[in-house]
Amino acid sequence: MADGTTDSWLGKSTAFSLRIILIGFALFQLYTSFAGMMEPLVQRGLFLGLGLGSVFLLSAVEGGSKGARRILDIVLALAGYYVCFHVALNNQRLSDFMGELSTLDLALGFIALALVLEAARRTIGWFLPLLALTGLLYFYLGSAYVSGPWQPPRVSTLTLIETTYASTETIFGYMVDMGTRVIAVFIIFGALLLSTGATEIFIKLATLIAGRSWGGQAKVCTASSALFGTVTGSAVANVMALGPITIPTMHRAGYTKSYAAAIEAVASAGGQIMPPVMGAGAFIMAEMLDIPYSSVVGAALIPAILYFLTIWFSVGFRARKMNIRPLDRSEMPSARELLDPYTALPMYLPVGVLIGMLAMDLTPTLAGATAVAMLVVTQVILRGAKCLAEGRAHELGATYSEYLGQVLEGLYDAGRAIAMIAVLLACAAIVVKVLTATGVGVKVSSLILSLSGENLVFVLILTAVLAILLGMDVPTTASYILAAAVAAPIVIKLGVAPLNAHLFIFYFAILSAITPPVCASVFAAASIAKVNFWKVGGHAVVLAIGLYLIPFLFIFRTGVLMEGSWLQIAYDTGITSIAIIAITAASTGYFFGPLNWPLRIFVYGAAALLFYPAAWSDIVGLIMIAALAGVSHFREPRSAGAAQRQPADLKL
Repeated sequence: MADGTTDSWLGKSTAFSLRIILIGFALFQLYTSFAGMMEPLVQRGLFLGLGLGSVFLLSAVEGGSKGARRILDIVLALAGYYVCFHVALNNQRLSDFMGELSTLDLALGFIALALVLEAARRTIGWFLPLLALTGLLYFYLGSAYVSGPWQPPRVSTLTLIETTYASTETIFGYMVDMGTRVIAVFIIFGALLLSTGATEIFIKLATLIAGRSWGGQAKVCTASSALFGTVTGSAVANVMALGPITIPTMHRAGYTKSYAAAIEAVASAGGQIMPPVMGAGAFIMAEMLDIPYSSVVGAALIPAILYFLTIWFSVGFRARKMNIRPLDRSEMPSARELLDPYTALPMYLPVGVLIGMLAMDLTPTLAGATAVAMLVVTQVILRGAKCLAEGRAHELGATYSEYLGQVLEGLYDAGRAIAMIAVLLACAAIVVKVLTATGVGVKVSSLILSLSGENLVFVLILTAVLAILLGMDVPTTASYILAAAVAAPIVIKLGVAPLNAHLFIFYFAILSAITPPVCASVFAAASIAKVNFWKVGGHAVVLAIGLYLIPFLFIFRTGVLMEGSWLQIAYDTGITSIAIIAITAASTGYFFGPLNWPLRIFVYGAAALLFYPAAWSDIVGLIMIAALAGVSHFREPRSAGAAQRQPADLKL
């Protein structure tokens, strides 16, 4: 009994400590976003330390561990905090190139690497940590056991620890710097929007935009994910936030559970390329290319629209095919609801400020922190004003108490997410450092070039496959970082602009989240819908057929990346949109009416011609589409007496 009581006390104490640490972690990130970053090793040491230790504390609290296992997790957490704080506390000595590492430094370096790998395994699974461990062994021991062209240079223990731990080169390098400088503040912003009720506003706005069109219920999901994705930049976060509402709604409207889950998965993955706040990889891209983040946003805008256009038409065609009617006017939210200053303004104003500051080329760090401050202050003012306006002054205390609870919950969720992204970035940094330090990245690039015969199309196909394969069981950010380290130099060498090449890789890294057999977004949606994962994955691939072709246009129709004259941009975007609509129609089996297989093949052919970047193919493809439209116009219309499915109520 005493042991059980002790373990229970330990569990409660650990949970309370974890809550304080994670909320403090989020507040620390907000403070440095406004006040400025500390010395590199200090800032990054505190960031990774708080993240690394907290991942093990999360296992002690949420992982179901008890007794000796819980004690072990707590010991690992304390070790995780210490090995990184040691670097922060010894910043000046470690930054001195003339200084020497002590025996303690070397020991802590090995411990830190082991803890990063184990924390990453607990957070994102085996693939990336195993890849990092293999890379470290190759880097450290490869010269003794590998011969020939793949033999790495000889590395001493001192060099290994200096390179990976006691410097700003690897686990405290630029990836972790991007995490603490930019990514963290946007995670906080998204978490606070969610905890204070943003989901409801986003769905109402999406319903007003899409509800009255065919497939309105599914289009509400698509529009919601696009809107919500602008502030979260995470596929799984979108699914978990919106899926419990949108998936049952689409099912009640007439879509199967597996198809509804696929719509949510594909739409949520697209949130990572939706400006103004794209996935974490976009911030890293701007850093790697040394360009303003606004340049990445500007180039990604049309591809993001094309992404959601694909889903929009896919669900619309399917709705017409299945005769799933649009929402009734009585089910639509009123414009007044969306303009109510007490509920809507606290959401619109921070997002508007964020977009405006990014458009003015202010730093993403300052823009994100200002948006967070605007959100918190606006909520405080308007919630109090609403109480006073409604004659509920006596409820001010309860109102602010409830709001404080929501803010603290949002900060806790943000700290939890930041801890996981910190570990992910550190683990990915190990792999990238090994690729560059051993020359393996260059050798793999040369291998890809030789396999492709330096043919750009073949190189792009191999790069796309590489990004998707690397995205299996790892988040988009890691997939993008690894694929970019290997493949981006090849694509650029073949004459492609750096931004175009990186966006190509980033887009396919996003698609890895919905490509079986390992796809986190699909798995999350399937778990919500309680349906077979493979059914959802199959529907997701069919929905995304057009999406797999869009990135190739970044290379061959550069107008979609806002390059060239306005006429060129409009032409490339228009042709691409028609091509996407055609391929979506062929996949769905409905265009101007139901399509049998011969007609579907005909439409696939028209879409293929439109995707091919040549004037003659554009003309032939457009003629084929126009011919199909003309024939469909004279076909016998569908029976007016066909049974119609009635739309389900959309709970808002």
